[in-house]
Amino acid sequence: MSRQKEKIEFRYYNIPAGTYVLPKIGPGWEQEYGVGMNEMLHFHNYLEIGYCYHGRGRLIIDEREYRYSDNMYTFIPKNIPHTTISDPGNICKWEFLFIDLETFIRDEIHSDYLSTDEILRITSKRGTLKSMKNHPVMGHLIQNILRECHEQDSYSQESIKGYLYSLIIEVLRLDEERESARRSKRISHYIQNAVNYISVHYSEDVKIRDLAESCGLSESHFRRIFVDSIGMKPVEYLNLVRIEHACMLIRKGEQSMEDICYTVGYQTPSTFNRNFKMITGISPRDFRNTTETTTPLSKFRITALRGWEGFDFLPDK
Repeated sequence: MSRQKEKIEFRYYNIPAGTYVLPKIGPGWEQEYGVGMNEMLHFHNYLEIGYCYHGRGRLIIDEREYRYSDNMYTFIPKNIPHTTISDPGNICKWEFLFIDLETFIRDEIHSDYLSTDEILRITSKRGTLKSMKNHPVMGHLIQNILRECHEQDSYSQESIKGYLYSLIIEVLRLDEERESARRSKRISHYIQNAVNYISVHYSEDVKIRDLAESCGLSESHFRRIFVDSIGMKPVEYLNLVRIEHACMLIRKGEQSMEDICYTVGYQTPSTFNRNFKMITGISPRDFRNTTETTTPLSKFRITALRGWEGFDFLPDK
């Protein structure tokens, strides 16, 4: 016997001609949500935006479950199953906007950067629950649209169009930030792999293609993201690590300068001397003759990524 499919409702709305927004507002939307519905999901033919003024409960969007409370709002594209369930005995005040997103974008938004279809794809990706605390810009735009729907003053429809335009732009910006963070996270992983490889193999004849292969990238792509992330070329970072280790070996005083040169990975003393002076400002022999007890590089905490995320190149410092 085949398994019975879970029941779901299609709740269809008609948006009046000449407008893009159908508000569902007022006292009738202050209630205990989900009573007697057995958590049955529903979906709509338009984008649904809901704003919770007060109340607590659960929100199911597709297969994800969220907790909602005061001053939180939803953004649920059409055809996405969802439902709202108040905590037992909890009277919640929600108000809703149903928006003909596709028509609005095709009629009102003209971008030099994204096609209409791409804007629709981004704004229809997934349903979500957000808070005024974490996403105040979107929240205030939604509040302004609701206010215009309540007041219905002169030029309300024009004002609603403006707020709705800004709301779509904010959705696009948030998506761009999210995608950028994902790319940065991937790049951070690649760079960490390269840094780890250098920390182990710095004394060997390291080739840039070896670093690129350790990250699973082409050499040209690897060079580009390394410089973009760290602000120096891979070979410059390799030299930095080699000279840091050379400084420590010089301080120990157990090896000749030539032995140190080969120990840290240089093929010739002249290359070692040139890179040492370029990084520390003095020659290896002058460095040995100084009375300072710490290396020039040990004064600094060198971080790998500019901006939102960083990690230590030299964890022992």
